[in-house]
Formats: sequence, structure tokens, C-alpha cells
Amino acid sequence: MKNARKKVSSFLLLLALLASLLPARAAGPNGVIDIQVHNESLGKYESRTAEVVNLVFDGKPLDLSADVPALAWVIDGYGRTMVPVRSVGEPLGATVLWPQGTNQVILRKGLNTVVLTLGSPTALVNGKEVALPDGVSAYVVKRMVGGKAVERTMVPIRFVSEQLGCTVEWDQETYTASITKSASENTFITRVVADSDRQTVLIATDRTPEYQVLDMEDRVVVDLLGAELSSGFPGTISVDNDLITTVRYAQHDDDLFPEYEKTVRVVLDLKEGITFSKNVTIEATDEGLLLTTFLTDADREDDEVFVPSTPIDPTKKTVVVDAGHGGSRDGAVYEGIKEKDLTLAMSKKLEALLLAQGYNVVMTRTTDVYMDLYDRADIANDVGADIFVSIHANAYEDPEIYGAMTYYHPSSGRGKRLAQAIQAPMCQAAGAKDKGVRDADFVVLRETDMCAVLVETGFMTNHNELMQLNDSDYQDKLVKGICEGIVRYLNTN
Repeated sequence: MKNARKKVSSFLLLLALLASLLPARAAGPNGVIDIQVHNESLGKYESRTAEVVNLVFDGKPLDLSADVPALAWVIDGYGRTMVPVRSVGEPLGATVLWPQGTNQVILRKGLNTVVLTLGSPTALVNGKEVALPDGVSAYVVKRMVGGKAVERTMVPIRFVSEQLGCTVEWDQETYTASITKSASENTFITRVVADSDRQTVLIATDRTPEYQVLDMEDRVVVDLLGAELSSGFPGTISVDNDLITTVRYAQHDDDLFPEYEKTVRVVLDLKEGITFSKNVTIEATDEGLLLTTFLTDADREDDEVFVPSTPIDPTKKTVVVDAGHGGSRDGAVYEGIKEKDLTLAMSKKLEALLLAQGYNVVMTRTTDVYMDLYDRADIANDVGADIFVSIHANAYEDPEIYGAMTYYHPSSGRGKRLAQAIQAPMCQAAGAKDKGVRDADFVVLRETDMCAVLVETGFMTNHNELMQLNDSDYQDKLVKGICEGIVRYLNTN
């Protein structure tokens, strides 16, 4: 028995000796830290040891927050370098968003959008599902710093950087990830967007573009020389414009202009009777190329004079209430809710309150019909209105933005006073975030002869505010405040 125990003891000593002779797994040159990684499927944190990684952007070291730096660790059997999402997003000029009520992080740069879901092996890149390398997803990492738990959302550095147009190199000796922006001498077109209220098309660029224009009678051809499109462009967009039917654009190499490596051709298809020389202006700015469409007096001289269904009482002041969009023009559409329906509902409520106050009220539309922007202004001009109020709902790429605002034309001091009179009581009555008054060259503000404002009642892109805008009681509060502002203005001006 004693001999057996001696043999076991000798065997254990031998194992210990052999273990001491085996090389230990070497830590990275920057050291290691203890972290906890949240397992989304299990709903709990798991302890890990991770190696610290240096991060370099365009040759310059990035000074990351000391609480959770860039890290490398083995994830599901695969070694991956993970970085706090803001550390890679912000230097690249990308907007980083965390939509409320989701487990997603969104990076947006120009027309490129990358959506990562915590714990998911796939991502959405410009709306298309893409498999993440080795299925390594975004994670939430927690680390104790100074007795406090610090949490950071970590994303795979190579995947995110490459989707945003960069290259990544790895130095094994120094544990350094180097991110480099793709070099390009061309003008970079980040987006093409049509603004229905301003009746403009903006070709947004990263510098003032060089361009030339061809007048093709039924269309306008704009060539941006030495320019290239961001990925993810659809090629054609439908526009809510009274003079243009569609906007088309395409990337060309040197087939159009041999002296330029790349050219982007943008084509505006014009409606019948509209011409470039008469109805379109083009202006190159630091933000890009702005194309503005407009009707001339000659285009409108044959219009019939609008006669309201209810006669105007000349002893009373007249308010024109304009429900934005309508008919084939839905306006913004989110979660199945259409802007044109919201604006019509609120406009009818406002009409009832103003009638109760003893004013003449003329509605530009009372049903779901299409109304030309210039016709809306003409109605107000034809009836000799004292004020014009257009009701809209807003939209923005950042879903966290919310609140109400009121626009006036920059040339109208009276419009600014009316906007100020409406903005405060509207926000107070509804409890809406006050985003102030702003000037804008909207058609309905520019073409009306009287004091005119456009009220953006809230952001349909913000889920919570969208639900409020779709609620009848909340609409009542907004409209009550708008009416109060109108009455105050008309009583003092």
C-alpha cells in the first residue's frame, strides 16, 4: 500500500515538473485585463481575459479611453479584435446610434448604414443581410474601473472599418490594428436627396464639385467631373416635386470625359412644359450641388382664381389652413402611418377651433387629394388671407431626434413673429420639446403674399413621438396651442 502511494506521488511530481517546463501562453505586448462579456443568448455576463490592442488611424495612434480599450480575445474558438464602437465610428466620420428599445447599434456614414445586433452572427449593410466573419457579433463588455462597472459596446474592428470604406492591417508583434481610409482624389458623392417643401434636389459632396450641364429640353443632364458615388445608391429616386418626375444617376469611368478617371451623371426628367433655362437653377457650394426648381409668373398666369365654398366675411380676418401632402404624395411614412393623414386630421381640428373663434377659415384640402404647392399658395393669395398656416410632420435620419418647430420665410419679419407666437404655446400645450423657430425657403412660404408659417408638429422617425402624433388627444393639445398662438398674433398685429 505504501509502495502504491509512493508511485502515485512520484507520478504527480513528474507531471508538475513537465508542466513547469512547458512554455506558458504569452500575453500580448500591451498586457491583459479581466473583463466580463455579456452572453446575449444566456442573458448573463461571463468572465474573460483579453489582451490590450493598440489602435492607429491614418498613421496616428488613437488615444482610447483607458476604461475599456481595444481588445483581442478568443470568441467561440475564433480570435477577434474588438473595439468600442465610438472609437472606430467617430474617427471615420460615422454617426453612431443606439435606437431605444432595441439591442442594436447603428453606424451611418453618407449613404452607408451598418446595423449590428448584439449576439447576432449577421449584420445589415445598406438594408442587406451580411454574415459576420466567423459569426463574431457585437458584444457588451463590462470592466471594473475604480470600483465602478463600466460597460461598452464592442464591435469587430475589421468588419466595421471595411464596410465604412477603410482597410485594416494587423501587426502581430506590437498587437496593433492600423485603420487607413481609402485614398481618392475624386469628389465623393455622399447622397442625393430631394426636398419636396423647398422643391430642390441636393447632390451632397465632400467638396465643391466641378460640373457641366446639358439642356436636353425634356431633361437636364448634370455631369459631375472627377466624382464617384458612395456604395448603396439605388440609381433612381422618385421625387415629390411639381416640376420633376424622376432623378436618375449613374457612375461612369472615363467613357464620358477621357481626362477624368470617373464621372457621375445625374439626369432630371422634367414634366411637360418645364425647361432648364426657365425653371431650374444650379448652385455649387461646399455642401454640393443644389438644383432648385420653380414656376414663373408666365407658367401660372392662366390659373383660375380660387373661390371658397363658404363666402368670406370681409369684417373678419381670414386664416388659410394647409394640410401638408395628400393624394399621391404621402409625405413621410413610418410604421404604416402616413404624414398626409396626420396633417389632414390636425388641420381639420385647427379649422374647428378657429371657426369657433370667429375667423374665416379656408382649407387648401379637406380630403385625401393631391395639391400642387403653388396652388396652395395661390389659394391663400386669391382669398386675400391674413395668415397662412401649413401643418406638417417631420422626419430625420437620427431616430433619437424629437420635438416641434415652426418655419418662416427669411424675408418675412411678420412670418417670424407669427412663428414665435405659435411655437411656444404649441409646445407648452402638448408638452413637446421646443426646437425653436427657423427660416426656410419653402415654396408655400416664398409664394404667399401674406404672413405664412409651416409647423412641423413632431418627428415621425422617433417611435415615441410618432405614437403621440397618431393619438387624437395629443393632436388636440398641439392644435389648441397653435390656435392660441394664431389668436394672439392676430389680436396684436
